Amino acid sequence: MIRKRIPSAGPSITDAEVELVTEAVKYGWYENMNMHIDQFITEFSAYTGWKHCLPTVNCTSAIHLALLGLGVGPGDEVIVPDITWVASAAPVSYVGAEVVLCDIDRYDLCITPQAFENAITEKTKAVMAVGLAGNLPDMDEINKIAQRHNIHVIEDAAESMGAEYKGRRAGTFGKVAVFSFNATKIAIAGQGGMIATDDSDLFERFKSLAHHGIDKSPGAIYYWSHEIGYNYNWTNIQAALALAQLRRIDELVAIKRRAHQWYREGLQDVPGLQLNFEPEGVKSTFWLNTVFVSPDYGLKKEQIQAEFLKYNIDARPFFYPISSMPPYEQYCRGKNMAEINPVSYELAPYGICPPSSFALTEEEVDYVCQCFKKILA
Repeated sequence: MIRKRIPSAGPSITDAEVELVTEAVKYGWYENMNMHIDQFITEFSAYTGWKHCLPTVNCTSAIHLALLGLGVGPGDEVIVPDITWVASAAPVSYVGAEVVLCDIDRYDLCITPQAFENAITEKTKAVMAVGLAGNLPDMDEINKIAQRHNIHVIEDAAESMGAEYKGRRAGTFGKVAVFSFNATKIAIAGQGGMIATDDSDLFERFKSLAHHGIDKSPGAIYYWSHEIGYNYNWTNIQAALALAQLRRIDELVAIKRRAHQWYREGLQDVPGLQLNFEPEGVKSTFWLNTVFVSPDYGLKKEQIQAEFLKYNIDARPFFYPISSMPPYEQYCRGKNMAEINPVSYELAPYGICPPSSFALTEEEVDYVCQCFKKILA
């Protein structure tokens, strides 16, 4: 019997990561202080095809920079899916704009083109196209709608890096894309993010804002701040870790997809369960395995999570609708959000995310599936 606690999430670290990080610790100083950062930017740009890529302290800061750079501010609205990690929405408040929360698809769990279009008003300035749990929304339709209404598309690829949409990599759509290298993601830096664009002027603005409004170009005045900015840079050591992970991205995605298949096989005979769905034309990373349990079982996600703990299994609850959280009540203005975003509110109470770490073995997944069946019995 498996006795150790099975973690919810965790990275895959090999000698490749240890060697690059050790190199950064030993030699990444003085004239080499940006050695791994520069190399990471070069290889990330080649991987995604973006002309300009800027590492940031985390993905939340990348979203903040995207909104500032695009001129989003008071009086503007930004459309965000109601089901996502709250960091997709919080920076909208940082810039003084209004968060407009819309519904998701019942199966791919991403923002739907129809929900996006229904939420558009004359104040809409941008949309946050989130690739949830390693999946991708219908980016073609979202981009078409955005173009018709002159709306900026920010692709939030924090959870979808490594996925594909019609043969095109996640994080390569829209005016701006943002990525995460948090310790739970596909490729990690411990903490970190990235903002990418093809717009050179926009990129220069991102760089200035990310470093206290200072112009770092050759010949510029040293330590001279031109505007209020932020400290959103990261370190060479982080970049070394992320670089080693980026070089293994295909392997990392394959590990995630294999674990998902184990879950699918282990739970295939259990009625009333919906696992991550992979739409036609999409290659999901299955970054986070998610199982929606039929209400007929009479168990909500918090109860299932507590039962899993009795078996030494760490499971996460599926996201709560952002509109149900106190900080976002102001943006709902008394509306019945369960009526406006019915799929979000129907799925959220019954979604459980079993362990999805890179350390998972087939034996552990089998154990989780057997315990899941006992919980539902």
